[in-house]
Amino acid sequence: MQHNNIKALLIIVLGLIGGVALKAQGVDSLSFYLEYAAKNNPELKGYFLNYQASQEKIPQAGAWSDPQLDIGFFVKPMDIVGGQQIADITLMQMFPWFGTKKAAQTEAVHMAQMAYEQFREAKDELYLELYTQWYALSALKQQLSINRDNLSLLKQVEQLSLRKVSASPLDGGITAMGSSSPGMAGVLRVQLEALDVENNIESILSEMEAEKARFNALLNRPLDAEVFLPDTLIQVPLFLDKEIVLKQVESQNPALNMLREEELAFRAKNEMNKKMGLPMLGVGLQYMLIGESEMMNSNPDGGMNGMDMLMPMVSVSLPIYRNKYKASRRESRFMWEAATEKYHNSLNTLQSELHKLISGLENAERKIALYRKQEQLAQTGYNLLVAGYASAKSDISELIQLQRQLLDYQLKLAEAIAEYNTLAASVLKLQSFNTANNLN
Repeated sequence: MQHNNIKALLIIVLGLIGGVALKAQGVDSLSFYLEYAAKNNPELKGYFLNYQASQEKIPQAGAWSDPQLDIGFFVKPMDIVGGQQIADITLMQMFPWFGTKKAAQTEAVHMAQMAYEQFREAKDELYLELYTQWYALSALKQQLSINRDNLSLLKQVEQLSLRKVSASPLDGGITAMGSSSPGMAGVLRVQLEALDVENNIESILSEMEAEKARFNALLNRPLDAEVFLPDTLIQVPLFLDKEIVLKQVESQNPALNMLREEELAFRAKNEMNKKMGLPMLGVGLQYMLIGESEMMNSNPDGGMNGMDMLMPMVSVSLPIYRNKYKASRRESRFMWEAATEKYHNSLNTLQSELHKLISGLENAERKIALYRKQEQLAQTGYNLLVAGYASAKSDISELIQLQRQLLDYQLKLAEAIAEYNTLAASVLKLQSFNTANNLN
């Protein structure tokens, strides 16, 4: 990757964003928010700027050392053979041993690539946070809809109870609306249940505001900005082949790539330290400014009187104190071996995490299937009890109890789907979201 090709890098970044394989569906889609966050999240911008800064170290590592210019003037010209020396000018350029600059550049390239992998890791963390918040908000919206539907059902049961009470006058001429009416107890129970559901609705609305603020903070926009959510929370399709995923984790995960680059950087540093322990060569010129001497004018051999002198020079450094060079090589070798060990440890940790996530997905999938069956059975039983209650064949207590069960199964189903989707996003995060699965 060329260090000065920022435009090309931005194309790569956008390509990585596109690698999430989400469908662009406008401002109400998760893909829109992912792209928005990638462009505006300040923490991610910071990591990208760190990468750009590390790219600028590559030309520095490959640059020649500055030449050294020494200029000396004689306050009183010094008599020498051939005239009077007025000044002495020396220009010297030192050259490291062959291959030293290349090794230094190689190290800088790998260090820059480490910074890029850090940027990718930060991007993946940001994406996972957005997925998690998105599914949490979607689950809350689904639960809000479920509670409102249940409140509507309770209102219908309340009206049904009131009609039953109105149609059944009490003994002694007291009307059905009287305080001593036994049917009113059922009405009051339904009303109490409705109050609980209304309280649930208010709690969910309050929680949604907090979650929206957190979601907007990731996008670096006003915390009260509207977040458009899907009307229905669905279980995302996820193709999961453990062997394929393990290979993708090993090849795509930025944390592993960063440790690979760290190892390569220290290997290059070891080579550079080896080269630095070899002599440096210097090439230069010495120019002596010489004035004419009156004594030389009277000398028959004074033809060179006042002639300036130019002398090529070669210098060689003598790295005879070897301990520091040996120590620097041992240091870099230990560092690359440490990076290798950290890589294997991180790979083992990620593989273990993947197995845990897969187990969580399987459990979440079983819960989804269970809650769907329980919801269907509870809905059927609830419909039968409502019909029986209307014809005085069932009790209000049974109806309210089953209504509670139905609400509980529906809410648990929404939570299980959100849990499954979040775990699926965590699996994709291990692969750096480089997959064809669509989690939108």
